[in-house]
Amino acid sequence: MNVEFLGTAGYHPNEQRHTSCVYLAAASANHASDCGFVLDAGTGFFRLCGRALPSQLHIFLSHAHLDHICGLTYLLDVLWQQSCAVTIYGDSQTLQIARTQLYGSPLFSLTLQHATVELTPQQPIEVAGVRVSVFPLAHPGGSLAYRFDWSTRSLAYVTDTCGDGRYIDFIRDVDLLIHERNFANALAHLAAPSGHCASDDVVRAAQESGAKQVAITHINPLQSGDPMDDDDLRACLPNAVGAVDGLMLSF
Repeated sequence: MNVEFLGTAGYHPNEQRHTSCVYLAAASANHASDCGFVLDAGTGFFRLCGRALPSQLHIFLSHAHLDHICGLTYLLDVLWQQSCAVTIYGDSQTLQIARTQLYGSPLFSLTLQHATVELTPQQPIEVAGVRVSVFPLAHPGGSLAYRFDWSTRSLAYVTDTCGDGRYIDFIRDVDLLIHERNFANALAHLAAPSGHCASDDVVRAAQESGAKQVAITHINPLQSGDPMDDDDLRACLPNAVGAVDGLMLSF
């Protein structure tokens, strides 16, 4: 299975990176369902404009900060001349903000017409034959970690958290862990107050969880280089890669 990184920056885009968006073009666990999964809809979501889309697009939102949901307002263009049904998933607060404060507001006049599904921790659901679970993360305003389990592989998506480790069991032994790292260790004093991770937090999560492959994302937009160049990350996490926009990984 392939996963494509459409946006890998946190907070705001820069010349190299747009904000959070990950795409699995063929995510279904069975051949009868033609569907794609989108993990967060930051500014990187625009990269789906003009592409041939599957018949169903499932968008999973971690939380309601703008760098993770503003791309929902691009759906008019993303879906232009496409036959694609969209369903948006998140917790009750995130979906409510998307419906009433992003859409149908002075920020964006159109109303949200797409189906929504509210997710609750300890209550997994099945989407296109894939088990989807969520775990609440420590972050200002809250955030959700996602775990997707197919019959032969698994993926965890953990972004916007202070890296307190409460979610380790939730992501244990995944085939691919997509994990945020907004700050190098030199800026760790900013990490906890802003609800984000420094390098050491990612190393601990990856090593303790036993993740087979790791992609580091949600990079500080003031950083232009590869985050793997920081804090001896290549040696600490030999199975990790610093994600960039356009990166395609197989897992």
